[in-house]
Amino acid sequence: MSEIEETKITVTEDWTGSRLDRFVRAVRPALSFPVIQTLIRKGRILLNGEKVPGKTRLKDGDIVEIRLRKQKPAIEISREKFAGVESHDPGKRISARFGDIGSGIPVLFEDDDLFVIDKPAALPVQPGNRSELGSLLDLICRYMPPSPRDPDGPPPFIPSPVHRLDLGTSGILIVAKNRRAARELSRVLAEGEALKTYLAVVDGIPVSCSGTIDTPLTTEKGEASRAVPDPAGLPAVTHFSILKELPGGRSLLEIRMETGRTHQIRAHMESAGHPISGDPVYGSEKNGGGSGPGRMLLHAWKISFPHPATGATIEIIAPPLPEFGL
Repeated sequence: MSEIEETKITVTEDWTGSRLDRFVRAVRPALSFPVIQTLIRKGRILLNGEKVPGKTRLKDGDIVEIRLRKQKPAIEISREKFAGVESHDPGKRISARFGDIGSGIPVLFEDDDLFVIDKPAALPVQPGNRSELGSLLDLICRYMPPSPRDPDGPPPFIPSPVHRLDLGTSGILIVAKNRRAARELSRVLAEGEALKTYLAVVDGIPVSCSGTIDTPLTTEKGEASRAVPDPAGLPAVTHFSILKELPGGRSLLEIRMETGRTHQIRAHMESAGHPISGDPVYGSEKNGGGSGPGRMLLHAWKISFPHPATGATIEIIAPPLPEFGL
């Protein structure tokens, strides 16, 4: 059972009238709003010892209690660091093998419950697509065939991704090896316990070195889904910061999301006037023109998440290609 760390904070006069959830966000910036709302709903954030809604207004002298699981030591893995490593901690069952799932697609991390790949851009997920790489599911099944079926048991589990990346997005993709890991990883991602960081090359240079885009989005269904700004849409929050300016009037951004809407980064950056370079739907390539980089320059760069079996914090890095200028 996970150890719980309790923190009690006394509200000062400066925070009188502020919402509970925004106060917690200010004093615990590592927690995203979805995680804070979940903790409030589960009674792990209390006001004066009582479970109250996140919108509750604070007053001077109130006591906010935050009960969090104690973080276990992080294990940081990158393509370079993982090669040749025998084991960080045998108890965490980390595989020492460094290879790929086929077609040169690297395995960044692997143990008994999951593996993480560095997905190339333009790799289709479903079989039946024309591609020199095959499909992601084809490669996964060849790399790790489904477990034999027990005639009296449930259907065999087919290792499968627990989240998605757009076709043109490269980088980190987590694949569960069993049902228990799939359920827990899906929960971790749904409740915002995983911290995902992206790299994006965008057209133009934002006026501010960092900022937040919180335009609500609606997904328009059609031959191809597309996210569009809509005041009545679902909440969507994207944070960005400029890492460096690039030749050709472009810039490299580090991006983190509080929500995970369809095409969120792509739609938000377009709405801010800085579309992802090479994006065929939201960027300068959408009308078939321009002299773009030949691919959409969006990369799932880093991820941090609790291991589904041990609770240890896993931190993984997928180095970007030279096109990103990093």
